[in-house]
Amino acid sequence: MTNTDWNPSNTHVVILGLGLDDWAEPDNPSWKRHRTLAQMFERAGVPEGQVHLWEDATGTAASIKRRLPRILENMEEDGLFVFYYAGHGDVDPDEDDEFYFCHPTDESDWLYGSELIDMIDEHLNGERAVLFLDCCFSGWIARAVADYDTDGAYAAITSSTRDVESTGNWTFTDCLLAALRGERGIDANADGSISFAELARHVTHRMRTVDSQPADYAHTSAFDPSFRLALARR
Repeated sequence: MTNTDWNPSNTHVVILGLGLDDWAEPDNPSWKRHRTLAQMFERAGVPEGQVHLWEDATGTAASIKRRLPRILENMEEDGLFVFYYAGHGDVDPDEDDEFYFCHPTDESDWLYGSELIDMIDEHLNGERAVLFLDCCFSGWIARAVADYDTDGAYAAITSSTRDVESTGNWTFTDCLLAALRGERGIDANADGSISFAELARHVTHRMRTVDSQPADYAHTSAFDPSFRLALARR
């Protein structure tokens, strides 16, 4: 029987949603897809205390820098860390166009992409980290992961490339939710599972065909792209 390559009991998930009211859908009560994502990980068996949902008030850069290292350090050695971000992203022209997250209530409260990756590399006690970012210029993270000098097993899928803005249509996050639901069409080789590589190809195809937007993905040499994220429904 096909299995995934991660154990929910050893998985820690951080879901960061900042300023998402900017994309509110008043006639659709389920528009807050980042909350749906948190619920899906819990239904998959990740303990409630290991699914961390940080929204505007709890998503400041100072708060993330304080709490994220503790989560990473307290993981078991064979654990999986999942990071998801939805909100505003931008680049800083004074820092060689480096990507940063934007906090909606404080224009000066930024978390740089390099800070996120460095925290993961320095503090991760688990085996792997997978990052999903649904925001403008998020491909900066994918390219940074590809170029990062590390023995760590890290991977990223992003809704845009490093040089373009991103749609507010939630297409990227819908792809991730579809994969976790096990939608069979994402299982390109029909082996009963959905791998990182299959999800990455699905995201890039959907972003291109639905939103005419390039997406990006990358992984370090230590990360196996055949890593099975979800089971495909038969």
